[in-house]
Amino acid sequence: MTRDLHLRHALALSWLSVTFGIASGAVSVVTGLLAHSLGVLAAGLAVLADVSGSVVLIWRFRVERHEPDRAARVEARAAAVVAAALGVVSLALVVESVSALIQGSHPGSSLVTVITAAVSILVLVPLAWRKRVTAFRLGSDALKGDSTLSAIGASTAVLALVGLLLFRAFGWWWADRVVALVVAMVAAGEAYRTVRALREP
Repeated sequence: MTRDLHLRHALALSWLSVTFGIASGAVSVVTGLLAHSLGVLAAGLAVLADVSGSVVLIWRFRVERHEPDRAARVEARAAAVVAAALGVVSLALVVESVSALIQGSHPGSSLVTVITAAVSILVLVPLAWRKRVTAFRLGSDALKGDSTLSAIGASTAVLALVGLLLFRAFGWWWADRVVALVVAMVAAGEAYRTVRALREP
């Protein structure tokens, strides 16, 4: 497969992220806030951050297709935006998790919350995997970081469901919050890795 075909594939994946993210991310954030489910909120924030990264990646890959000599410069800019998005997700989750732990609020378990998490899993797992494979083929740290955003959205959706089950079965209201903190650390680590890759010659 030629590099141009890989670029087309990357563009298609980025457009899919934007389309799915605008709808799913907004629903997840609103649902997570209303139901006090930080797992679902985390998934929504990751998906919305993925939208911002994907929009920049669409620009990045289109530029390379038409002006290959600018590929390195636009890759660096796109990677910086993705790193910033990861950082924002991490910070937001830390603030929300600590606040919820202090207040002792309990996560809700509405049908909408469960459906939202399930749909995110079904879409984001294969999307994250395809992004990661394409990122390695293109040598793109920006797309690699964006694949992590999709993976975080999928993993938080899984953990949100687990957190809701633990709350209903054992009353572990804090499980959802602890999970969100773990995801925040993962996002922060990936942001650091992406920034470090930018500084390497």
